[in-house]
Amino acid sequence: MTRAKTNILVWSFLLLAGCATTEKPAQPKHWQPSTLSSQTIQSARKASNDYFSCIEHELIRYQYRGGDSRYETGKLLKRCENRLAPIRTAFAKENVDDTITQRYLRRKRTQAARHVLRIIMSIEARQRAANQP
Repeated sequence: MTRAKTNILVWSFLLLAGCATTEKPAQPKHWQPSTLSSQTIQSARKASNDYFSCIEHELIRYQYRGGDSRYETGKLLKRCENRLAPIRTAFAKENVDDTITQRYLRRKRTQAARHVLRIIMSIEARQRAANQP
């Protein structure tokens, strides 16, 4: 028997041995509705809307001066960062795990950053196109 056939037989045996377990598969976890109070959810939504409206207001006031669009995006987002603080406070009152709070806030920041970066890059592209001879 060749070495390749031996390897195939060994791997087949190991695979079948691993499949021959007698344990039952774990039951799928069912979705559980949120345990947050409606007041907390409402507070988080209000703060999120306030954050995005602040960003829209800053975008309206934004003047393109050149430079790196990523740096400009970060600068613009920092002006509205304090609007996310009520979300952290509301989640802390409900004893939400800090990692979940961080994940939620990161998601909001990422959504905003993508939106702002897309707009600033389009402004930059229009500016460059206008300056082309």
